[in-house]
Amino acid sequence: MPFDTAAGADTPAPLPLQYVSIELMPIVGGRLSVALRATLLDEQQFEFVGQDLAHERVDTIEQALAVIRQNVATLAPFSA
Repeated sequence: MPFDTAAGADTPAPLPLQYVSIELMPIVGGRLSVALRATLLDEQQFEFVGQDLAHERVDTIEQALAVIRQNVATLAPFSA
């Protein structure tokens, strides 16, 4: 069963969330690449599973923060 979803998808994490990794990388032309990846625990298989949450290229740090907010807010009910 695949756990990867399209960037910006509203599908909640199917397994217990362990943590979210955020990558910001400068790219050619002064833009930024933003990537978010969740690490989930598959309790039946006793292994960690990676799930891509978002991968976008933006022009400003404010846009990068908006991508982060949008995708972390989707997971907020599961982390409470």
